[in-house]
Amino acid sequence: MKTIEDLKIEKTTYKKEKDENGNVVEFPVTRMIRRNPEVVKQGVRFGYFVIDVVFYYIFTIIVGVIIGLVVVATDNVEMLRPGTSFNTLLNWMGYPLFFIYYGAFEGTMGTSLGKLICGYTVINERAEKVGFGQAMLRTLCRFIPFEAFSCFAERGWHDTLSKTYVVKKSEKIELQKLLGNFSDTQTDILD
Repeated sequence: MKTIEDLKIEKTTYKKEKDENGNVVEFPVTRMIRRNPEVVKQGVRFGYFVIDVVFYYIFTIIVGVIIGLVVVATDNVEMLRPGTSFNTLLNWMGYPLFFIYYGAFEGTMGTSLGKLICGYTVINERAEKVGFGQAMLRTLCRFIPFEAFSCFAERGWHDTLSKTYVVKKSEKIELQKLLGNFSDTQTDILD
């Protein structure tokens, strides 16, 4: 099956040459070139990252409040003292919550809340919504040291290693049409 990497489009350029009278004339030259997807720009990527960070902290605060209410309701306040195994577990809760936030949203909806607000979606190499496994791989790749700096390039490591793309809905539809797998009956969170 064709992927985004296989897409080629016809491009016409004009070559200048001199004719037999010495006049410069242009004639069309048509060739097939690779059609790169229009992925998210760095400024927009940073914008939805900030939005996602805000939602992630709201999510962790809600989880923390729920844990606190359960601890108080069960009268186990001693569990929260420094040095207890429960306290240590709470200190490491951020990592699984990070997986839950990105993995659940991107794996089920194909987008995080920040991307959704900015109008972007995550697609695989066939221009389809990513699956849960691919979303989890994207999230795991975000833990690579200095991975955030890779986002200064066209695609971050979490995109390239998981073979995903962050695009606008219109680009997703265009890519699906070029790949021959577009269907009007597909529903999308961005509809």
